Amino acid sequence: MTFHIRRDTARSALAMGLAAGAWFALAAFTPPASLPTAPSATQAGPDRILVAQAAARATYTSEQADRGEKRYKENCSECHGDDLNGGLLGGPPLRGVSFENKYAKGAPAGLLYEVMSGTMPPNAPGRYSPANYADLMAFILKRNGFKAGADLPSDVEALYNLVLEK
Repeated sequence: MTFHIRRDTARSALAMGLAAGAWFALAAFTPPASLPTAPSATQAGPDRILVAQAAARATYTSEQADRGEKRYKENCSECHGDDLNGGLLGGPPLRGVSFENKYAKGAPAGLLYEVMSGTMPPNAPGRYSPANYADLMAFILKRNGFKAGADLPSDVEALYNLVLEK
């Protein structure tokens, strides 16, 4: 017994298969809704982005970076690695090209702060005090070659008045 498939049926099956494949591929590369992402310019507010473009550079004190390093070693290195290049548990690198492309080219400092405080630690985002997040941010900036200087504020509004540039 021989089976013949009509051409229009075969085309429909092929089209449905391609559509299903595209849907699965899109689903595989789209982050789950439960994971916050860095706010876009419209989410962060265009006024904040414009203010940041004309603002002073973000700096930190050595004391802040030292406190941040201690907290990082206790709470972050397992996921992000001792050297901030990514760890065994899948945390993304917090230094190098990827970090610099995202944050070191004039991004408002408040953006990095909000990503950190809104997503870390993964099991309890926002668990640390604003000062502790600022200390962690100071350590990350230090390890990425940003210059020390004045205290890095822990207030997100103040951070949006500073830019991340080396």
